[in-house]
Amino acid sequence: MIERRLNGFVVPWCLVVLIVLLASPGFVLAKSKLTFAFSEKSPPYSFSLDAKAVGLLPDLVQLAFSFIPDYSTENAVMPWSRAQFNVRLGLSDGFLTYPSKERQGYALFSKSPLFTQDFGYLVYSADNPNLGVIESATSFADLSSLTVIVEKGSKWEEDNIPDFLETVSGRDVNTMMHLLMLREAGDFFVQPAEDARFIAQKLGYSEKLKVRKVDFVPNSLIPFHIGVSRELPSAETVINKVDAIMRDPEFQSQLDLLLESYR
Repeated sequence: MIERRLNGFVVPWCLVVLIVLLASPGFVLAKSKLTFAFSEKSPPYSFSLDAKAVGLLPDLVQLAFSFIPDYSTENAVMPWSRAQFNVRLGLSDGFLTYPSKERQGYALFSKSPLFTQDFGYLVYSADNPNLGVIESATSFADLSSLTVIVEKGSKWEEDNIPDFLETVSGRDVNTMMHLLMLREAGDFFVQPAEDARFIAQKLGYSEKLKVRKVDFVPNSLIPFHIGVSRELPSAETVINKVDAIMRDPEFQSQLDLLLESYR
């Protein structure tokens, strides 16, 4: 048997090999891969393309961990309910979502949001005859003579768009865009800029699309934080590293560019 003597102790050669293996960069990298779960049907935020997760949220996670060399990531795309279930059980390591009280029970979240979904935008057509009213409005009251398009069954719209406005409802966001641009059944709707640009491009309305940021839409900001399953032994370490890169000016610069590319 081949043996080595270390500080007077006899160490089997196989143990020396194991120690070297455990200390090697390749081994550490293999133990530091994190799997993030994303919704398969939430464009432009995340969706499945050729069985891969694509969209803003996967891009954000990839950017964040490109600044954290200790970890690599891979994406898994699935129904959102299953994604949350997997993180709860530790079958997936993390996700990027709103840190509700329920989710905080089974995941640790970064202190700062990586992205804030902003519903504070009016979406309308450049051909709308009421363009001046829409672009000068400083409150919903200023839009009281216009018709707003809403999504059928949307609780958020019921709670945050005043009921004194005349409404037309569509069964989904694609229908809402057709009602706005093709049928001209309404004057505007309220939606994040990322959603509006994605849907308009998909349906061929990009040239007519107008999006205006306003400050009078209540409860418009929904923060998205990186969350890591409490079942992951290194969860606290991962979140600490995420919090650290959020203070990096270069990261913030690249983050701004990525977010702007979706708007």
